[in-house]
Amino acid sequence: MPAAYEPENLPSILELFGVSLRRDKTSVSQEDYLKAIWEMHEEDQVPISARLAEELDVTPPAVTAAIKRMARDGHVKMQRGGEILLTAQGRKLAQRLMLRHQLAEMLLTEVIGLPWSKSHAEAERMEHAISPEVEALLLKRFAAHKTCPHGVPLSGGVSQLRKQGGVLLSELRAGDSATLLCVYEKDEGFLDFLENLHLLPSVKLEVLERGYDETLTLRVAGETIHLGKTATSRIWVRPSANK
Repeated sequence: MPAAYEPENLPSILELFGVSLRRDKTSVSQEDYLKAIWEMHEEDQVPISARLAEELDVTPPAVTAAIKRMARDGHVKMQRGGEILLTAQGRKLAQRLMLRHQLAEMLLTEVIGLPWSKSHAEAERMEHAISPEVEALLLKRFAAHKTCPHGVPLSGGVSQLRKQGGVLLSELRAGDSATLLCVYEKDEGFLDFLENLHLLPSVKLEVLERGYDETLTLRVAGETIHLGKTATSRIWVRPSANK
């Protein structure tokens, strides 16, 4: 069995599972661009060069060069207004990397014991190092799982949440009740905040009051909490059929 999680031990622990973290954290691959474009489409954002530069923390010239390479390789197409579209081939690569990312998160949280708030950032590094053989083993190991630790479906992403009847918590009204499905995973501080409030995937909640400023008063795990729209617009829930 691997040792309990300690930050300095993570690379050696992962080597037990055939995963290496040799990749420089600051490097950005074509796969990173494809996944970022796919995620923007999933979140109803229009993928443009400026958004990619901000999301991936790279310069606009770097984005321009990457888009040219991806277009040449048949992975993206540019629209007149600047929107970047994935081709079928590009979408397949993006979804494959996303799956490896989610498998890495499950390995980190459920096997190694890494806190869920830290798993996204570590999985960003791991996803490129997972071989097809390790991917197959992880799929077998987590065959019963339908989502990542943050609630994102393993197949379909946010669009799958919508098909499951998911809506943003910010859309609920006083008297509504719901089950929490998914939370925004890219902000470690936000995840720690949610965990302290017991706002985790599958938890039941009830909206007691909706303020003029759209702050929601909720009952969660027998406690009353208050969330502003900055938080409620980052949480997906499935409203209950009966109030």
